[in-house]
Amino acid sequence: MLDPARLVFVDETAVSTNLVRLRGRAPCGVRLIGRVPLGEWKTITFVAALRHNKMVAPTVIEGAMTGEIFLAYVQQFLAPTLRRNDIVMMDNYAAHKVVGVREAIEKVGATVRYLPKYSPDLNPIELTYSKFKEFLRKVAARTVRGLYRAIRSFVPQLSPQECTNYFEHAGYVSI
Repeated sequence: MLDPARLVFVDETAVSTNLVRLRGRAPCGVRLIGRVPLGEWKTITFVAALRHNKMVAPTVIEGAMTGEIFLAYVQQFLAPTLRRNDIVMMDNYAAHKVVGVREAIEKVGATVRYLPKYSPDLNPIELTYSKFKEFLRKVAARTVRGLYRAIRSFVPQLSPQECTNYFEHAGYVSI
């Protein structure tokens, strides 16, 4: 049996300055107008780990995730938060499998396991990212600096109970 308190789910998601709400309201007969940059927007990558009670090692990078950047993330941000016997769960993204990632995690006494391909429902951090993107759509940050501010304000909003609920929803034993 896996102890949920030892599970650490790692994933990344791209966010950009053109995220808009998917729905809106306006008085009857009045057109709803929203604004979004046309043709030019900036994209950044948010990477973090989710434990049963909190989000740890949140980091933002400019551009897309690469194996080299992911290795640096693991060494500098994730590994210091890991404890002996933790199990780091990741999807099968090629950047997660570069040389050095497994070694950096095992160096602190944790182990690595990869989720089956095409199984976002087994990764509770995906639920967190769904809420995260909805939050960013609502904030409607149109600059990278605005995105950074919004991300900083989102992470503390995740309560321990909410993180536990995400784990339970993904099918992991209740805490």
